[in-house]
Amino acid sequence: MKVKPYRFYYGWVIVAVSFLTLFFSLGIRYSFGVFFIAILNEYGWGRAETAGAFSLAMIVHALFSPFSGYLIDRLGPRKLFPMGAILLIMGLVAVGRTTAIWHLYVFFGIVIAIGVNTLSYSPHMSIILKWFNRRRGFVMGLTLSGVGVGAMVIVPLAELMIDTAGWRNAFLLLASLVLCIVFPMTLILQRRSPEEVGQYPDGVIPQYQEDLSDQKVEFKGDITFSNMPKTWTLSEAMQTKAFWYIILAFFSNGFVSNMLLVHQAVHVVDMGYSKFLAASLVGSVGLIMSLSGIFWGFLSDRIGREITFTLGGCAAIIGILLFLLISDATSQWMLYAFVILYGLGIGSTGLMTAAAIGDLFPGSSLGRIMAIQVMGFGIGGAFGPYLAGYFHDHTGSYLIPFTLLLVSISVGIISIWIAAPRHRVSISTKQS
Repeated sequence: MKVKPYRFYYGWVIVAVSFLTLFFSLGIRYSFGVFFIAILNEYGWGRAETAGAFSLAMIVHALFSPFSGYLIDRLGPRKLFPMGAILLIMGLVAVGRTTAIWHLYVFFGIVIAIGVNTLSYSPHMSIILKWFNRRRGFVMGLTLSGVGVGAMVIVPLAELMIDTAGWRNAFLLLASLVLCIVFPMTLILQRRSPEEVGQYPDGVIPQYQEDLSDQKVEFKGDITFSNMPKTWTLSEAMQTKAFWYIILAFFSNGFVSNMLLVHQAVHVVDMGYSKFLAASLVGSVGLIMSLSGIFWGFLSDRIGREITFTLGGCAAIIGILLFLLISDATSQWMLYAFVILYGLGIGSTGLMTAAAIGDLFPGSSLGRIMAIQVMGFGIGGAFGPYLAGYFHDHTGSYLIPFTLLLVSISVGIISIWIAAPRHRVSISTKQS
């Protein structure tokens, strides 16, 4: 097939805008760990009940994901993302006025959760997958690196704001960043697909297009990959085993990443380290996750999603084992090794599940398909923080919950192999 490149492909603007939106929205979500410490110190609430606000946020994230998936397909990013920014601003302002724990549950657990959900992982990945077919893993890694870079910048910045202005004013300052940057940027620059700007995916103009509409057939039971339609509807995707195993992989990733997001910093402080170091380490995990995500995406385009997920999962397991073995402030090398290995590993697992969806279920319903599957991430993310707080409140230790992290990562590795996105990539290559 002969192709003609554009002088400038607008898809790279979409990547940049998505990077910055994820930078702020999920960077703010990652900062909950340092606010967690400040709120515990002021009110003396139990870790389980305080972390429960974050668990509620993840439940809302899971329940709202299908709706946000429907909205991104229906309204497009120029309408949905500014609406999400407004909700996030309102939630940040309100949670800064918290005086009772139920305020935290309502404003952080519901309002901020919905705002972040509309600006986060699933809607952005469904957009990026429409703009890029080639180098998909690399581009997704580049876009998702906004999450990690945001964590690296926003989490220590939030701790600095808390130390200088108090945690309530810190929430107001974060709200002002969303108002001044995220809201106008998404309103002006975002686009739904290349067709909206008169371009084609990947920035090339095909000289001819194959009409594959006659390849659509009706399927009953589990759809085998040898008979896969060119594009997918949500109902067709839900008939496959792969769909449900990807949900399980998302559950695993949500359980692991959100448990550590909430409890990593406070555990580091428990071991005798400073709060600023704890915040910096959380941010460092995010930065390493970002850089490794670009590498893992590039690598997965060459060796496959399953192998890449497995390599990352093994790195995360080793890192968590080291974190589990730290008992005081004398084992600093183990703490830094955890940050490096866990950051490397988690940069692979989250990215590969999203890339696998694009490989397995391409089509105009991708936003809804991804949103349903990301519910698994939200459910896992709800269990993780609460269980860690519950076991710590009852045993005084994170031994049991951190051990569960190792089991969860292993389940994710098994799930991605059973889902087998490599089969879809192979078939797509043969058909094109």
